[in-house]
Amino acid sequence: MTLPDANWNYPTAIRFGAGRIAELAAVCHEFGLTRPLLVTDPGLAAMAMVEDALAANQRAGLPTGLFCDIRPNPVGANV
Repeated sequence: MTLPDANWNYPTAIRFGAGRIAELAAVCHEFGLTRPLLVTDPGLAAMAMVEDALAANQRAGLPTGLFCDIRPNPVGANV
């Protein structure tokens, strides 16, 4: 089975599909990012795809921080 890939542009640009992490560094460069910060929840931060994204940016010379000290589905008190 082939997984789809797609781009959405409204209201925010979203890139979806297998292997799209390979595009991450180019997108960062496109927007002038030199030290991006990946923000996610602790559960997702523990997954291999986050490690892969950080490693891909590192190989491209983009040191990328990770912030995951948040609650999933935060409430007003977390903000």
